Amino acid sequence: MSRILQIVSCARHQGRFVLAVFAFSVLWTSLSGCGYHCAERIKSLPPWIKTVYVAPWANRSNELLLGVWITEELRHEFLRGRGLKLVTKDEADVILEGEIVSADTSGLSYIRYDQAVERRITAECSVHLVRSEGGKVIWQTGNIVREESFLVGKDVIQTDSLKVMHTEALKNEALQKLSRDVAEIIYHRITGVF
Repeated sequence: MSRILQIVSCARHQGRFVLAVFAFSVLWTSLSGCGYHCAERIKSLPPWIKTVYVAPWANRSNELLLGVWITEELRHEFLRGRGLKLVTKDEADVILEGEIVSADTSGLSYIRYDQAVERRITAECSVHLVRSEGGKVIWQTGNIVREESFLVGKDVIQTDSLKVMHTEALKNEALQKLSRDVAEIIYHRITGVF
């Protein structure tokens, strides 16, 4: 009887081991199958590009902080990434310059023909990557368009001025999300374009 208990106990431990090995192999296969990998240096960039400076963005829109937010988000993308080192303008191999061409707000959904409950902000940007020495444009694009929706201030707010302030706060949140999205798109286009 004790011999049978030993065999059952051993089989139970082997079963856990087999299950753990199976789970690990499934995890490994799924991660390697989806293209997940850790890259130390982005291989698509020319070897001479090691440092970047993100210049403050020009802004032709009425959204005054949008250029500042996109610049900061781009800097955060390069700080988080491992491909290029973010440095000062004097130390940079390349300079990333951008411009907000337009930012427009439009109604998205209405409760009446003249009262929107949700709005959409659409921003169009152009970007170019310039070599520090000589100012030659290495890469550029003018087709970055992002949009983000936001709610209009609630009717439960009693005064119109508070409703406007609430709507502006929601709009600023949407603009900050839009800034993060634009920065991520630009970062991935630059690091994967060459």
